[in-house]
Amino acid sequence: MPSLKGQSYNSQSGEFSIAAVAFPVAIPGVYDYNIPSNLRDTVQPGTPVLVQVKNRTTWGVVVDLKKKSPFPNLKQVLEVKTGQWADSNQTLMTLYKWMASYYQCDLGRVFRPIVNKSYIKTNAKMVTVYSAADKPLEGLRDNHVQFLKKLQECGCALSKKEIELRFSISYSTIRLLQKKGFVASEKIPILRQADELGLALQDKKVVLTDEQQFAVDKIARSLTSPSKPFLIHGITGSGKTHIYVELTRKTIQLGKCVIILVPEISLTPQTIQCFKVAIGDTISVIHSNMSDGERRDSLHEIVSGKKRVVIGVRSAIVIPMENIGLIIVDEEHDPSYKQSDMDPRYNARDVAVMRGHIQKAVVVLGSATPSTESYSNALNGKYELLRLVKRFAGARLPKVAIVDMAQEKQENNWTPFSRYLTERITEILALKQQIILLLNRRGFSAVLMCKSCSYTYTCPNCSVNLKYHRADTLLKCHLCGYTAPAPDVCPRCSCENVKYIGTGIQKAQELLEELFPQARIIRMDQDTTRGKGAHISILDTFATGKADILIGTQMVAKGLNFPRVTLVGVLQADTGLHFPDFRASERTFQLLTQVAGRAGRSSDPGEVIIQTYFPQEVCVKTAQNHDFETFFKVEIENRKALHYPPFGKLARVVFEGTGEAQVKNLMIKAANNLKREPVQGVTILGPSPAVLFKIDNVYRFSMLLKAVSAARLAEALGVIRSSVNNPSGGVRCVIDVDPVNML
Repeated sequence: MPSLKGQSYNSQSGEFSIAAVAFPVAIPGVYDYNIPSNLRDTVQPGTPVLVQVKNRTTWGVVVDLKKKSPFPNLKQVLEVKTGQWADSNQTLMTLYKWMASYYQCDLGRVFRPIVNKSYIKTNAKMVTVYSAADKPLEGLRDNHVQFLKKLQECGCALSKKEIELRFSISYSTIRLLQKKGFVASEKIPILRQADELGLALQDKKVVLTDEQQFAVDKIARSLTSPSKPFLIHGITGSGKTHIYVELTRKTIQLGKCVIILVPEISLTPQTIQCFKVAIGDTISVIHSNMSDGERRDSLHEIVSGKKRVVIGVRSAIVIPMENIGLIIVDEEHDPSYKQSDMDPRYNARDVAVMRGHIQKAVVVLGSATPSTESYSNALNGKYELLRLVKRFAGARLPKVAIVDMAQEKQENNWTPFSRYLTERITEILALKQQIILLLNRRGFSAVLMCKSCSYTYTCPNCSVNLKYHRADTLLKCHLCGYTAPAPDVCPRCSCENVKYIGTGIQKAQELLEELFPQARIIRMDQDTTRGKGAHISILDTFATGKADILIGTQMVAKGLNFPRVTLVGVLQADTGLHFPDFRASERTFQLLTQVAGRAGRSSDPGEVIIQTYFPQEVCVKTAQNHDFETFFKVEIENRKALHYPPFGKLARVVFEGTGEAQVKNLMIKAANNLKREPVQGVTILGPSPAVLFKIDNVYRFSMLLKAVSAARLAEALGVIRSSVNNPSGGVRCVIDVDPVNML
């Protein structure tokens, strides 16, 4: 297996005949291939290449070029993807190698988001277009002559569908005129675009406030000589997007490119509209709801240099793009930026900071509720802090009321809606204004239990309860996807006293429809947004006033701007508060503050009603007052006492497999090896069964490493990796650096 140590080379000289190739699939390591002489001026590190592995062909990525290889009888590179897949000075390869090293994974896995077999093999979509031939219009019927003259006046070739719509000419007529030589045809590629790029634009003149203009001027001065990242801490509704748009415009004027990250697909429509109005049709989109064809075409537009602005979710940060001048990470605190389910387990926010450092680009992080780590970096001078303390266009922060649901139960209200929230919904509906309700729990009920024998319905594959979904009368596991029909009788005691306990979002919607039959209610959660374009349709319905109440999970809490929303209700503020996770309080504060920010974003005053069983919790009380500073002071002291980030580095090591004893033994072996070879400044917590002990019939044991520095942490993880290299019996070792999921 060849070394990855770089060597100086001129990619245009053709003197390097060997390509070291890594693979984004389950092929560990790096392998040498001969470069045919006709491709030597094309191949360079970062270039996707088609090669043969055993008896099949697959796409990999060149990570190094060499003059010779110690391995004989090398196979050849078969095909090369051309375009700007890697920059000439190899800063992208530096970034990719850093990701593999920092996040403890094979280099090939870093390329998974951009060299995906499902769309790297997808071809361009071709369409036949027709134009008028350069031939005298003689011997034709009058209507055919008129059609051909109009086709000539168009000045461009048109597809069959376009001709039929414009001129009411049938396809048989086109074919007839083509046979006679009056119409010429050719096949051309057609661009498949994400649905968001086709939305109607609303051109609104925006005049920046003094606060916004100060931030723009401050950051713009760094566009030609970046030094350190900026953190914009702006209250909800302060107009951070307007700052992003103006900075993007200035970056494009300098001839540079821009990457803009958003945490959720649901945010892309409104974000794209803002940018497209300001900078025109130079935007490409990257997210998981796109088809393979759309993603292929979007990637092609980027690597060919045709599009200079990318708006996307976390995977957009590794997109090959030359001459980056600005990277924006909106809602930088959001855990969605962390990839936790597969290698590389990277955090796009942190990769953005590193990419900006390596490629000399300005990095702008923005949030109303910055992560504890980012805000600490800003206070310590690693980032430059900019504050926005006023809402845009004269809007005011909403008032926030706290309702103690324990008191509601004492007064015999067992519904998920407090009496005060019900009253306010009635009043807001009468005013023809809009309402957003948050319940961060999918399904109809949390638990299905027999009241006679206390039997609960758990997933046979996972160590969690099944959730009841009323829409299709099924019990579902939200981890492995297991489903079963909802029972009428208890399987243990045959009693019919089966009760649905707890309120999921489907149940809340059903009760809402009973309470307010005149209201137009729509739901936004993972179940209603599975279909392509579903999230766009839901948001458009609400934005155009065709719905009065939008009830949703955390999707509705982030970055959305609906001026007619004057009431926001949080049905269960405690859903994630008592998870075994040191970030539980921070996430609750962020979620409450973010969803509160959806109210009162115009001249109409807004109100937020938070329903909770723990009204005295710091995260609830500070969210009521929109008081980030007080929450941060409490949170940072807790982190310091426990040596959690930003006062140390963390890695979570999970061993998983189908044999419980094997998994446990290997986990203990790895921990003992690290204890025998201790790394100074590293503390081991565990090993122990993971909180989610079994998922899809896979048993899981975990331990947490706390280190004083990234270097010490990497050293300790190196000991673990070397001690369990290629574990047997189907056991897998998962290393998650800077984890956000502790379950």
